[in-house]
Amino acid sequence: MRQEIKPAESWYEATVTREEYPALRASIDADVCVVGGGFAGLVTALECQKRGLQTVLLEGGRVACGASGRNGGFVSSGFALGVDGVMAKVGKQAAQALYQLSRDGTEYVRTVITAHEPSLIHGSGMRVALRHRDTGGLKSYADMMRADFGETLRYSTAEETRLHLVSPRYFESVVSENAFHIHPLAYGLLLARLATDAGVAIHENSRATSCRKEGSSFVVTAGGGQVRAKHVVHCVSSLSPDLHRPSGQAMLPVATYVAVTNALQQDVIRTGAAIADTRRAGDYYRLVKDGRLLWGGRITTRVSEPQRLAALMLGDMLSVYPGLGTPRIDYAWAGLMGYAIHKMPLIGRDAEGQWYATAFGGHGVNTTAMGGVLVARGIAREDDAWRRFTPFAPRWAFGQLGRLGVQGSYWWMQAQDRWEEAKSA
Repeated sequence: MRQEIKPAESWYEATVTREEYPALRASIDADVCVVGGGFAGLVTALECQKRGLQTVLLEGGRVACGASGRNGGFVSSGFALGVDGVMAKVGKQAAQALYQLSRDGTEYVRTVITAHEPSLIHGSGMRVALRHRDTGGLKSYADMMRADFGETLRYSTAEETRLHLVSPRYFESVVSENAFHIHPLAYGLLLARLATDAGVAIHENSRATSCRKEGSSFVVTAGGGQVRAKHVVHCVSSLSPDLHRPSGQAMLPVATYVAVTNALQQDVIRTGAAIADTRRAGDYYRLVKDGRLLWGGRITTRVSEPQRLAALMLGDMLSVYPGLGTPRIDYAWAGLMGYAIHKMPLIGRDAEGQWYATAFGGHGVNTTAMGGVLVARGIAREDDAWRRFTPFAPRWAFGQLGRLGVQGSYWWMQAQDRWEEAKSA
């Protein structure tokens, strides 16, 4: 049955009150100009300002209006590439150092929210479940993470897993007690308030159209004005490829989708933890306020929402939990992420001196905090820990051809997932 939903509005937007920030209408000077008002830009601006650097932030729309305010709200350590992929690229010791930076990002988010608005934390823990029978790999992974990365993951058998997730689709699982889940848009708005309280000048509806170097400074033109600053930091995502071409053209737009149900009376999801599966193209979900179910999944490189999105997401829910009954989808929306082809964040400084912190798709809440802090520390010359991301420098993502490749790989991943699940049925 086709359902009518509120177009383009997320449940997050429906449950917050926004403050308005003025558009840029003048020419101003600053120490730092941050371009992009998502999590990475907001943390960068806040941390630069706290270090005594007068900072201006330019956002083309509203703060946290993109993927930052539309994602699943999971906060856990690590990267989209996964520790095995990171180790394969840089070796075990460097991977351990990078993982610790990601853990620092997790704790940054926790600390900010706990200190200022603890109600934004909706629950603690994250359970990651298999949708095919295990051959010992999941337990071995949990043991490796404990021994090599100091991350305690609790292994659960299929029987124990199904006590919490009442679905024949699931088998073994692992639980991270250090993870938690939040209201991401409210977190972004909190960062904006903290930044302005610290002295950051935020300008919404001020899309940056050019950035050029003049002498020892950079001039960023946006809306009806411009910002002249000694440092510029690009924190925009995949839909602005030309403003800073080294990072912008190293990203691909990848969309994922989220739906929120009405308040449910159900007994199939018996945990307040966030939940995900280990499929290559998996589902992720959690219970939120009033017993609503927030469900995310699907991947595509299209930038528009598919027709009948609510019905598609409802079908995904019921394929895993037929015992949910007949939930109603009250909200359904897309979130467009920026992915680098190596699936790691782009954090660094180019030959001209422009900074960038972007491409956090797939594992962004902790890594945006990490990236913002690293860049602020780099600008303030406190340390050069940001150089740990040099092995993951920007690489051209092949434009439209790259988008076609990503879509094709997603379809291939879906086929592999179905094959593995069919063998376990």
